[in-house]
Amino acid sequence: MRYDRPNDPNAGRLIESLRHLGYGNYEAIADIVDNSIDADAQTVKIRIQLKNNQHQITVADDGHGMNEATLDQAMRLGSLTARDTNSDLGKFGMGLVTGSLSIAKKCHVITRSGEGCWSSAWDVDEVMNRNAFVKHLDKATKEEEEILTEEIGDTTGTIVVLSKCDNLTNKNTSSFASNLRSHLGRVHRYFLDAGKVVTVNAEAVPSLDPLQLSDRDTEVVLDEVMPVAFTEDGEKKSENVRVRIVLVPDAPMTDLDIGKSLKAQGFYVMRNQREVESAVALGFFTKHNDFNRMRGEIFFPGTLDSLVGIEFTKRQVTFEQSLQDQLGALLIPVCRTIKRREATKKRVQSSEEQMKLHAQAIKVISEKDKLLVKPKAIIEKRSSPSNVESTHKPTQATDRERTNLNRTQAVETRLNCLIREERLGPNGQIYECEMEGRKLVIRYNIEHPFYQRFVADNINEARSVTATDFLIYSMASSELKMLDDENLEAVNNFKAVMSANLRTLLN
Repeated sequence: MRYDRPNDPNAGRLIESLRHLGYGNYEAIADIVDNSIDADAQTVKIRIQLKNNQHQITVADDGHGMNEATLDQAMRLGSLTARDTNSDLGKFGMGLVTGSLSIAKKCHVITRSGEGCWSSAWDVDEVMNRNAFVKHLDKATKEEEEILTEEIGDTTGTIVVLSKCDNLTNKNTSSFASNLRSHLGRVHRYFLDAGKVVTVNAEAVPSLDPLQLSDRDTEVVLDEVMPVAFTEDGEKKSENVRVRIVLVPDAPMTDLDIGKSLKAQGFYVMRNQREVESAVALGFFTKHNDFNRMRGEIFFPGTLDSLVGIEFTKRQVTFEQSLQDQLGALLIPVCRTIKRREATKKRVQSSEEQMKLHAQAIKVISEKDKLLVKPKAIIEKRSSPSNVESTHKPTQATDRERTNLNRTQAVETRLNCLIREERLGPNGQIYECEMEGRKLVIRYNIEHPFYQRFVADNINEARSVTATDFLIYSMASSELKMLDDENLEAVNNFKAVMSANLRTLLN
């Protein structure tokens, strides 16, 4: 076959498609800030404002700027600018263009380096009218130089001006600026801690640490450096991955705080010290209120991008299986220990009379097992013995977020039921539940007025307590049957609102 025919894309169609890649507004601006940090900028100034009744976003930095050739590349899709994978935050040369496209129809860049001051711009309307990827590139005019000087002074640096901003999800400039500060403060926290200064509408972005490492009551459970072997261009290499797990200080929680903690628990994945994914389970545990205090960080260098599986918007990672297994061998046992420890702290010794009443409900549930609609147990699949040397890697049978389906299987089976009584806090939910292999575990919150009114106050009314157990079992079965990553937050919010309202009504 001869590959000699031009196959240029349809520019108009392609550029419109690139505007809808799923970039969030804050993630897109964070990618532009990455370019400033890679340019060794000490200060980055961001403005979100209305000009002529249209939103405009500017990002100015005092980095080393670009010469004509570098600017020419930077304004292309898939730029060929030099990158250091050991430290640079950019990766695919797509961030400036695709990030800008996701927000605005026009991007204008003015930059000053030791080789002069240059200006370049592209406009979606022009590309679509001509059906060709065209841009402006020339020496900066006096007016353009003044725009740059007004923001950064006479030093080297760059300003990116986004106009025709038709894809803003939040058009309230004050609210947008506040949310952006929070996002950048977490994503770039280590650069802010190192002295970089980022401002949004003249207000400094504070470093936001989800692990609360500066709090003396934060407990470091794990902090290890793990060597990871890989092959690159036929050469065997090794890089270090650092893993840290902490338990943030325990504090009284409202229903709203419980929801926030469920959302914040998990691992924060850091590439070259920059956060690329936040509060994710990664298949190492299942999000549950027992993990509300757990936060973790996984640091990897850009040289491991092929194993980490980072996508170009830098919003999601998919670990290659060998890395997933190696991390799992270290992290899964720690997560299990944390869950057991946190759950045990809450458990109370129930009276013999109470347990007899719960046992009656459990017996009926067991007898009617075949008639009930129930969640599936997650059973570990055993691989056949082999002579190949391998390292045993523990897995969690209750993990509904596991993506390694070759090793686990969801099966319909006879389920046992276990009812426990625990202290989940006066502002905690009515109950919590989970699967432990084939066992559906219900954990009553004895500090919620629901328990007092329907269980403790009816200790002499066996039928009432049994009926209450049936109700909670049915709710728990429904919750676990429908629970997955996509509706985890919705289910938890439903329980939080129900628990809050019943608390108010019963008190």
